[in-house]
Parts: sequence; C-alpha cells; structure tokens
Amino acid sequence: MDHIKLQYWCNLTHFISEYYRFTQCTEVKSKMVHCYWPNPLVESYIIRIHKHFFSNCTNRQVVYVDPPDKTLTVLILVPVFLTLAMIALVVWCSKRSDILA
Repeated sequence: MDHIKLQYWCNLTHFISEYYRFTQCTEVKSKMVHCYWPNPLVESYIIRIHKHFFSNCTNRQVVYVDPPDKTLTVLILVPVFLTLAMIALVVWCSKRSDILA
C-alpha cells in the first residue's frame, strides 16, 4: 500500500493487485510454517490490516429510496393480472376438457 497514494486507498482498481499479492504472501508464509490457511492468527492480522487501511472507506451512508408510485403500481399489478389470467385459463381449459381430450 506504500506504492499507492492515500487518496486511492478506497478505490478497488488501484489497490487490487497489491491486495492479491498480500493474500498470496499470507497463504505462502502460513504454509511455510505448516499452518493451515486461513487460520485465526492470519485472520486477525488481515482484520488489523483492513482496519488500518480501509477504515475510512465507508464514509457514505446508503440511503434506500422507494420507487416512484407509477413504477411501484406496475410492479404490483403485473403479477396480480398474470395470476388472474392463469386462473382464468385453467378454469376455461377445465370447462373445455371434453374438446381438448
């Protein structure tokens, strides 16, 4: 992360290669000392790294907004009408079973 400017620490495209190398390094070093990977020690180390470098990356709060009324109405009515159409089709076909058989 020393190669990456501080302003780019929260941009995945800038640090993904470094992060990949970090992951590979921890895996290799764990195997060299005959530890399974990941293990609690390595996980705690990775969590410390995340807290150090990425603690300020989630500064924006996600705000969920309802869709507009017209969109919401369409999203509700389409399945209702499809269900009614399927029921009507089943009833109509069951009345005409003598012709379809």
